[in-house]
Formats: sequence, structure tokens, C-alpha cells
Amino acid sequence: MGRVLAMSDIHGQYIPFQQVLYDAKYDPKEDTLILCGDYCDRGPQTKQVIEEVMSLVAKGAVALKGNHDDWMIRYALREMEIDEESSWLEQGGRETLESYEDEMDDLYWHARWMDSNLKLYHETDQFIFAHAGVLPGVSLESQPPWALLWRRYQGPCQLGKLVVHGHTPVKEVTQVFDQLFIDTGSVFGGKLSLVDLTNGIVYAA
Repeated sequence: MGRVLAMSDIHGQYIPFQQVLYDAKYDPKEDTLILCGDYCDRGPQTKQVIEEVMSLVAKGAVALKGNHDDWMIRYALREMEIDEESSWLEQGGRETLESYEDEMDDLYWHARWMDSNLKLYHETDQFIFAHAGVLPGVSLESQPPWALLWRRYQGPCQLGKLVVHGHTPVKEVTQVFDQLFIDTGSVFGGKLSLVDLTNGIVYAA
């Protein structure tokens, strides 16, 4: 029986992304890897990170959508309003565009792939995974997308399972009631954390 591993908020940081997978000795044939979104923006290597996410999904990993991924998708597919585009650019979108340089066709195709393949949540017997969190007491099927992408909440979720998510940076991987916060603020001077939920181990870079 393999491990359940989770990571969130990679934000264009390809080298730490590779490092924690290496340190954890991730084996796609044995382990279940859930990536909880925000692959793009802020960091310098969004293109490489998304290519790696695509490769990992092809080998069996589960990839969820984050709010920054949603921004990138809607920008590339021309579904973003001008004022929202300004917000995206200020909050990491410029770094994403720079990572593609003269390969804007790749940006478009990566956005199309994400639009088709990224899930809003993932559920197992023990865990619920989302990017940002959930509305308390609301079934997964009835959760609005904005909550799964943007919600910040530190109370009980009351869904009968541990809710594992990123989005809200914390200094260390932290459990609050029935929530596990796993975004350890790597683009804000913190670190990128990969959590082995099976054995209670955190790998960080």
C-alpha cells in the first residue's frame, strides 16, 4: 500500500518542486500524489512547472485547480475582463508571461490542458482535497467553485473528513480543527512543503 502525498502553491518554483519529490522518493507506481493547485504566477518557471504537472498527471497524479490557475486559464482563453487582467498581472501574471517568453502558443495549449484536466476537489476515504477550502457543512457536490478556489476559513468544516488545502500561507503545515493547511508560503520567503499524510512526514525545500 503506497502513501498519500499532497502539495500546494508551487507558484512557478520548479527547482523546489523537483527537490521535494526527490526527497520524498515519490514513486508514481506506489504513491498517490495530489497537487492542490496554484502552479503558476509569482515564481520564475511557470512553464516548466506546468509541463511537470502534466507529466505527473499522465503517470497517475491528481491535479486540482487553484485561483491563480483559473486566472491564467481565463487570460489565455480570452475570458478575462480588462480590470481583472490588471489584478492578475500585478499578482504574479507578469512572471508567468515572462516564463513563456516567445512561446505563447505553449501558454495557450497549457491553459487548454488545465481547463480540461484540473479538478476542483478530490475525495478519498479519509481526506477531502481542495485548493482553498470549503463552505462548512455543505456537501462537496454543492460547493460553489469560488469557495474551493478562494475561501479562507479557520473553523470546523464538518464534512466528516480532514480537509487538506493550500491558498492560505502558514509558517508550518498546521491542522486547525478538521482542516490541514499545507501552503507554507514558499514565494513569500517560506518553503515548499510536500506532506506524507500516511506517515505524518513533511518534506520541505
